[in-house]
Amino acid sequence: MRPREIYNILRKDIIGQDEVLKYVAVAIFKHVCNEPFGNIIMIGNSGTGKTSIMRAMERMYAEYDFFEKNRVVVRMNANSLANEEGEVITGKQLFETLRDRAVQLLGNNATPEKIKEYMEHSTVCIDEIDKITARIGGKPNVIGINIQQSLLTLMEDEVIMFDTQVFDGEKYKPIQMEISTKDILFICGGAFEELFDQVYSRVFEEGKQDKLTKMMRDESGNIYFKQIFTLKANLMQEDMFKYGMMPQFLSRFDTTIVLNDLSPTDLKTIFMDTRDSVFKISKQFFKRFNIELSITEKAQWLVAHRASLQSRVGARALKDVYNRIIKDYEFDPFETGKVAKLGENQFELTVT
Repeated sequence: MRPREIYNILRKDIIGQDEVLKYVAVAIFKHVCNEPFGNIIMIGNSGTGKTSIMRAMERMYAEYDFFEKNRVVVRMNANSLANEEGEVITGKQLFETLRDRAVQLLGNNATPEKIKEYMEHSTVCIDEIDKITARIGGKPNVIGINIQQSLLTLMEDEVIMFDTQVFDGEKYKPIQMEISTKDILFICGGAFEELFDQVYSRVFEEGKQDKLTKMMRDESGNIYFKQIFTLKANLMQEDMFKYGMMPQFLSRFDTTIVLNDLSPTDLKTIFMDTRDSVFKISKQFFKRFNIELSITEKAQWLVAHRASLQSRVGARALKDVYNRIIKDYEFDPFETGKVAKLGENQFELTVT
């Protein structure tokens, strides 16, 4: 399976992020083939698809034999890599989570050798990576610094001794594993909410206003200026350093990718056609009342347009907009007067 095929599979579940998926597909291909590869940082507003990409990758691993030894995927929140006392527990917690996932997948075939193989070819997805910045409010964030240092150590092609227990059919037997991190793929994501304003200010201060706005002319010939600044086109490594990500930590990543904000067209597709479509879930709910739920094309566009106005929450806005419409009907659809009878104990409700 080559990068193009991996991309085509992921693209079935992920809308509006084609460029990002190409980078992810190449990273996965190299990872599976034990080629030198680069870990990835994804930057994007909430709801633009960071977690969805991680889930789609995990589903793909499970569905295709090509990825048999790579099926261990763990998703962790960056803040969970330290305990309540601020003590960094990155390595211990990560390897225990990888071991548990490998044992779950292998079942009766969970030999020490197989567990080790699955762990060494796993994918580690860390969300909210922006929360472990080295500075908060202009002051050093010791916990963030320590987590970054702990993670970069794991990405350095290290061999780490891992004390664990394996069930031999009768009892748990203590063993020590040598786990190589060379072939573990790290995919990290975060919103980096203040980064947009930070980069915008830098570009403005450099006198590069041409990168911020563009002169346009409307149909009547009137001139106006349109905001064209994008984080993707202007982000530099130094911006990440200034934000609080340590240079040594960033050096472990081959690619930093900025996800697109979702357009109304993207949101309409997500709303109607994806595996986790909000409307499909709603349609299934109304079947419990023997009601066939439908929605007009015009209403689909209106929901997508309203959701696109909430760009900071991405596709999550679809639930908010749609629930404002549908919640009253979920309580007792028949008392609304909008349910039409189709046949014997069969009904229809159309969102217009």
